[in-house]
Amino acid sequence: MEPISERAAERATRRSPREGAVSRAGVVAAILGYALVAASCRPLTLPAAAAVLAPGVALLVIGVLRRPRSVELVGWRGAAPWIALAAVCGLAELALFVWGNDAAHPTISMLADPALATYPGRLLGYGLWLGIGAWLVSR
Repeated sequence: MEPISERAAERATRRSPREGAVSRAGVVAAILGYALVAASCRPLTLPAAAAVLAPGVALLVIGVLRRPRSVELVGWRGAAPWIALAAVCGLAELALFVWGNDAAHPTISMLADPALATYPGRLLGYGLWLGIGAWLVSR
């Protein structure tokens, strides 16, 4: 058997734009189908927790095992504002939770409760959550 040239190997592994669109359509259909089923779970129950945990763990495993594209590393100067924003938001959420989760000092989850109390709201929530997770894994 003769060795494959680099160019032939590249052509064999490259996907056409049509294949990429079909693949994306399949991912969108899978997310929508899962969201339709998961949104039927009553909030704050074991089935709802499992509906959140199962794809979350799957996306985490895929993200950890997937070999990232070669990208230029971001320095501290570029990452510092995002780290500071995440720290401030996390500390604010924690402070509001510890000092009182009431209408005068609502947490983000308390603000989201009215929207997530309805089936369409949960459907949108699951769809966004899974879509963002799939997008992060594909980067």
